[in-house]
Amino acid sequence: MPESTHRRKGKKRARPTREAPPPVNPTPSPDWVPRLGVGLLVFGLLIILAGYVFLKDVTATWPILGPNWALAMGFVALLGGFWTLTKWQ
Repeated sequence: MPESTHRRKGKKRARPTREAPPPVNPTPSPDWVPRLGVGLLVFGLLIILAGYVFLKDVTATWPILGPNWALAMGFVALLGGFWTLTKWQ
């Protein structure tokens, strides 16, 4: 059986060295990022609470989401707040 051409008898090839990249200091986020994130979290919570406490009669008039529009809008605002706060450095 023929021998492969990639074999080297007794010779070791040089392996590339792995060096860690220099540490990069992240640039701080603008002041509006945490304010927006916390504001969206509070707004989402208030929308959900308002939908269950104050807007019971109004919620049935929305054709697409029906009575769950406040819950859906509140969760969207909460997700936006969490996403914004993950970008805060």
